[in-house]
Amino acid sequence: MYSLIPNVDQLERQLERFAKTCAADEVVLFERVTFLVIAQCSRKQHHDVHRFEKISNIIKQFKLSCGRSQSQPLSMHISNSTFSAFVGSFTSNTAIMVVSTDPDVRVASTEMNVKLARPVFEKFIKTHAGAGPAAGEAGL
Repeated sequence: MYSLIPNVDQLERQLERFAKTCAADEVVLFERVTFLVIAQCSRKQHHDVHRFEKISNIIKQFKLSCGRSQSQPLSMHISNSTFSAFVGSFTSNTAIMVVSTDPDVRVASTEMNVKLARPVFEKFIKTHAGAGPAAGEAGL
């Protein structure tokens, strides 16, 4: 999936700016249906090379469970004493995960930053991913 996305380096630079703006340690952009990683920005070192696959599987299982109970979650927030993570719809074809270890970062501020960034990223994706068959295959 990663290799099908044109201009992924520019998209990741946009994610880096977004991560700095909302004091996030990591921001991951997923394809909305498959939850495959499109682009990501990590501001902290991680040692688990399979973590994106694990995250994708966890989210897919959660969505399946919700589907069985005939509910569709729009977003979810997970937190404990060491981190806070927000996962939700982002653009028309993507979902986003924002992870922060800063205890001062509140869920409401993360949600507001995602909401404010949505039109910017929609425009960026339409402008930069519209050329060629690979963009269409990727659902962008």
